Amino acid sequence: MNKELEALRRIKKSHFIAMCLIDGNRDIETENAIETIEQALKRNEPLKLKTKRVKVSIDDYRIDDYCPTCDEELYTTCNYCPHCGQKLDWSDDK
Repeated sequence: MNKELEALRRIKKSHFIAMCLIDGNRDIETENAIETIEQALKRNEPLKLKTKRVKVSIDDYRIDDYCPTCDEELYTTCNYCPHCGQKLDWSDDK
């Protein structure tokens, strides 16, 4: 986990505690904003591609690359998924 996500989790916890201590009412707008930021930070961490074996003829298969987040096929080598914005790791490391 990166330091930005850890900092956001601390803010989220502090916000929750403050809401409980003040009047018990939830601030939905702030919670939604925190959730949006958290999703963006997670998308910026590179993830390994998914690969799928696709049958192209009776005896022949090919391996296609897919986004690990949205599962959309990737037709070109790009740093980010053009469908959902997930940062991609194209390295051969396991």
